[in-house]
Amino acid sequence: MLRKLIKSIIPNKGDIFYDLFEDGAINAHEAAKLLVEILKNTNNNDPQQLFANSKSLKQKSNAINKRVLHALNYMFITPIDRGDIQELANLLNKLTKRIVKISIKLKIYNIDAHADDCLIKNANTLVDITRYLVDSTKGLKSSDADKIRYACEKINELEENGIEDFRFAMNEMYSGRFDTFMIMKLEEIYKSIDVAIESSVAASDLLLQVSVKSI
Repeated sequence: MLRKLIKSIIPNKGDIFYDLFEDGAINAHEAAKLLVEILKNTNNNDPQQLFANSKSLKQKSNAINKRVLHALNYMFITPIDRGDIQELANLLNKLTKRIVKISIKLKIYNIDAHADDCLIKNANTLVDITRYLVDSTKGLKSSDADKIRYACEKINELEENGIEDFRFAMNEMYSGRFDTFMIMKLEEIYKSIDVAIESSVAASDLLLQVSVKSI
């Protein structure tokens, strides 16, 4: 109740956090889309440029996180709990960095979608999840609890589908199609995607908790 009153009295001062959360989620979504583009590269873009773009998104994510911390240091009263602000910013930053790390591993291991048909499906699941994460941050900014709740539900559904896809991919890897070295590389990529999905779910859950307390 107190935070709602504060928010109504000084609405503009806390807007920067909502804007930065949205920027962080959009950045993670762009990283996920770029991951798919790196895998497919149907437009025959320069692979080196795609990886350079991916690293740029990582740098942008770090910059967004620093802006959140800077605003926290200079703002005595915040629209939502200070600990929640810092935790959410860190989760979004970690999410982008984990997605970018997957792209880097693809380059190192020289893996593309042609190596394993299941890989692109898992990457697309991550794109869908981060898109709903963007919706959730927009819901927090507009005080739309229903939008946040719906996005959280969709993310949880996609996570469940991702788990099934992951299990199917594991079975496919050991079907005899790949040699041992390729299996090791693919398994690490799949686990990295799974970790990124878990980070998305953690951010979504926190957004829902924040909305319950502040909206």
